[in-house]
Amino acid sequence: MKPRRPTMPAGLFDRIAAGEGGGRALRVLSAAEYGKRLMLLRAVVDEATARAHPEVETARRAYGTLAVLQRRAPGAVREVLAYPGVGALAVAVLRGLAGGGLDRGLEARSGPRADVTLDSSAATLAGPGVGPGWLASVAAAAAVRARVSMSVPVRVHGRGVVLPSLGLAEFPRAAEGQEAIVLTGGAGAAVATGDQVVRVPEDPHQESGPWLGLRRLAVGTGRDTLTLLVDDVDPLRFPLLDRCAPRLSRDDVAAWRAVLTPAWRLLVRTHGGVAAETMAGLKVLVPLRPPSGATSSAAFGSLVLALPPDPVTLALSLAREIQHAKLSALGALFPLIGPENGEMLPVPWGDDPRPVGALVHDAYAHLGTAAFWSRQTRVPQPPEALRHARTELARWSRAAWDVTTILLAGDHLTPQGHRFTTGMRRSLSTLRTTPPA
Repeated sequence: MKPRRPTMPAGLFDRIAAGEGGGRALRVLSAAEYGKRLMLLRAVVDEATARAHPEVETARRAYGTLAVLQRRAPGAVREVLAYPGVGALAVAVLRGLAGGGLDRGLEARSGPRADVTLDSSAATLAGPGVGPGWLASVAAAAAVRARVSMSVPVRVHGRGVVLPSLGLAEFPRAAEGQEAIVLTGGAGAAVATGDQVVRVPEDPHQESGPWLGLRRLAVGTGRDTLTLLVDDVDPLRFPLLDRCAPRLSRDDVAAWRAVLTPAWRLLVRTHGGVAAETMAGLKVLVPLRPPSGATSSAAFGSLVLALPPDPVTLALSLAREIQHAKLSALGALFPLIGPENGEMLPVPWGDDPRPVGALVHDAYAHLGTAAFWSRQTRVPQPPEALRHARTELARWSRAAWDVTTILLAGDHLTPQGHRFTTGMRRSLSTLRTTPPA
């Protein structure tokens, strides 16, 4: 499984820096992220081999299975390997092998408003019993999708056996680490351990007895359809599991749909670029308990969010999170900041100082927020809502401008980082000087 060398079309870097890029940018960045995902999986096997980890043979067999499946059913393998949780776990396991421990590295993102948002970009998800042998569940999920006849040994973790991108086979009587077998083929798939057997339904995204599929949440129509998988079963879906919402009831899913449908309609009608980026870049929703929200550079394509109170808030959340996703993926291609030495920089809104990388993310998310409210000023709406949009535009464009001023005044940015930040400034200058509608 060899990744292709990532390329960035001429001019696209500057469009992304300006806060734009559209679906094309997300497709390019997603392809680069997939290549990075392949390298991460190879690195897990190599590191496990170098350290003679007790699960190294399991990891090798799983990697070999994935290589075979990629030749026979490349689309099925890509569906699984591109799943956001696979990237997060690969990073976590690799850090664990390298002696990184369980550094969750969570830090609050903050701004002029008291948002409670977590940055899990440095989070290590691996817990006890999660090592390189975890690759077996990835291989098993790919085999299920490929409908290839195989028998893949895996391990029970938490409530059962998770098949990334598909769902969870519940085994309430099984012990942690107990061996299970995933049997796949053209006639369907099943997961078995001891005398317990869980059959995976024809459509694995359905719920069937002890099989808890990742349900689809689809809104919109035709080419403007957004489809998200709702991950509310994987015990490793987010570093702080106690913040995750439990399995959503049908009423819970309906509540999400009731807010997402008008939010998506707003994005398609008024924020077309954000809508195109969201369709191309976001694949998974991890529901949280209120009021948290998060994104993870290791879990590219995942939206981690509590149910927002209204459609505009959700639309704004999508606009902000796609900014974080773009920046995380771009930063993996082009180093935007130099080696961080632990230095913390002041923030304009008076919170505790923050690392340089966090400030770049702040500025880019604030740019996306300001652009969102600028477009909102052109939407027919009651006077009070229009005043709110104008106030938010002024607030967030000023916040982003102040952060970029701090960044450009120091020597922490690489040449690419300086170019990127200057690109943000150009967009912000337009937002700050164009009279709102």
